[in-house]
Amino acid sequence: MAKAPPPPRKKSNKGEPPTNQETKANLNKPEPGELANLNFKVPATFKKDFKIAAATYGMSQVELLKEIFEFWSENHG
Repeated sequence: MAKAPPPPRKKSNKGEPPTNQETKANLNKPEPGELANLNFKVPATFKKDFKIAAATYGMSQVELLKEIFEFWSENHG
């Protein structure tokens, strides 16, 4: 039985690969103190309670999250 020839390749629409300069530029890392987004979903009631807790103690939500994480790390690390 004869083998069928492979189907013809489709023309790629990806374009040319990036140059060496472009690939080197994507390796830049943020400075240690630089802020970055942290995106995740939480229940609406949790969000409300978290915002109230931060406001009650006069701190930003970021400060509260950092403090909670530090506490958790010390007790579970």
